[in-house]
Amino acid sequence: MQASLPSSMLLSADMAHATHPNYTDRHEPSHWVELGAGPVIKHNTNVRYATDSRGAAAFRAAASSVEVAVQDYSHRGDLPCGSTIGPLAAAGLALDTVDVGAPQLSMHSIRELMAVHDVEPMVRSFGAWLAGG
Repeated sequence: MQASLPSSMLLSADMAHATHPNYTDRHEPSHWVELGAGPVIKHNTNVRYATDSRGAAAFRAAASSVEVAVQDYSHRGDLPCGSTIGPLAAAGLALDTVDVGAPQLSMHSIRELMAVHDVEPMVRSFGAWLAGG
């Protein structure tokens, strides 16, 4: 296993915040995320997500190879942010990483909402990632 680490990358998969129409001020204006518009690459200046440029580029290439559109989410740096296992795993393994999620509204509420149309593109893009892009 350790011999394969130098040529490996990490995909950390979770959910992603879609832009909530009632709270648009909580989102970066140029990084709005829509339900039903494909997987989301998650970025955070405070390293709450582990996405780096090589990981993001590799995921974009994999998704593109199966004709899946990708969105970007950049959490506002002046607001608190949850995290994923990505930063911990990336730090422990020293791998290029991408944090990806399916867009959803009202994360952690009793009424979480996502689009069924986002499931199939997530599966296809993850399959392309595992196949090597």
